[in-house]
Amino acid sequence: MTMFDENPCVIQDQPATPWLGKTPLVLIHDGGGTVFSYHLIGPLKRRVFGISNPCYTTGSTWDGGINQMANHYYDLIKKIIPFGKVILGGWSLGGILSIAIARLIADDDNLDVVGILMIDSICPRPTTVQAQALAQAEIRTQQAKPTPTPIAQHALTWSTYTKPETRNAVQRCFSEAVRMLGEWTLPSWPNDSFTRPPPVILLRCKEKVPTPDGTSRVDSYRDDPLLGWGHYRQDLISQVVEIPGNHFSIWATEERLDEVTAKINQACLDLDAAQALGTR
Repeated sequence: MTMFDENPCVIQDQPATPWLGKTPLVLIHDGGGTVFSYHLIGPLKRRVFGISNPCYTTGSTWDGGINQMANHYYDLIKKIIPFGKVILGGWSLGGILSIAIARLIADDDNLDVVGILMIDSICPRPTTVQAQALAQAEIRTQQAKPTPTPIAQHALTWSTYTKPETRNAVQRCFSEAVRMLGEWTLPSWPNDSFTRPPPVILLRCKEKVPTPDGTSRVDSYRDDPLLGWGHYRQDLISQVVEIPGNHFSIWATEERLDEVTAKINQACLDLDAAQALGTR
């Protein structure tokens, strides 16, 4: 059985009573379309599910872009958690998709998003209104616009055992993700007391990806503690937690995995605690 045989798949199951009361965590795939990395996470003592990109195996595309993906994943989540509470999250694209899915769940009377766990997810870009506001602020302060650092294309690295069809599928999913994010507008929220974004804990890599010819796309906001999310909403990120390595080396060593697991676990506990205290 592979991670694609069931979608969502069970990454960590829930035994008897010790884990009861802990909100299930649903992790959305990264830009490559798989949930492989999430199987490397150590025990979180709660139910953990993973959602893969079905286009990875079919070779098809999402004609409706990010919004179509989010709607489909919302339906998948409802099949395993029809009511109650859920924590959404994911690495890179997975964290971004969690925002879109959370907006859909906000209109669901039976399901509540306790919070979102972003694992080094970079804000795609400012919305049009926010971009105009930033530009006006720049004019008012008469700041000269700096020359942008060239964005370098990250070259994926592969094991000698990686099959050609796997490389092709991952690269295709990455290319599609870049295309869809470029066409997508981040969701809006009514900002009333009932429909606001859930709290987001951002696990943020300490290092930049080594690139000889510019800046990696995933490091375009690396010098910003919020990884650009303040351009979307100043109140979105409730907590920032630093993790070792760069965007593509999070899962590289056992020592790193132990630290990342501990911080993912604590983030989930913090989200549960905030929800219980009504401070979200």
